[in-house]
Amino acid sequence: MIPDTTNPCWRRVLTSESDLSGAVLATKLLVTRLRREVRTQPAALGSKIAELRDYCAKNAFAAKDIALF
Repeated sequence: MIPDTTNPCWRRVLTSESDLSGAVLATKLLVTRLRREVRTQPAALGSKIAELRDYCAKNAFAAKDIALF
């Protein structure tokens, strides 16, 4: 089951600089882009969390990738 957007794991993924080396390329690219966007526009964190969660809900492999962070 994919955690709700209020779960702190999403915030941790997007605000940390944790290593992405174990993730699939598509997940690495998305998380890198979302992190950059959150750094330049911190107020957009909520919408970026929703985008990442939707991606994980649609792609089973991504949920495994996010568990690595």
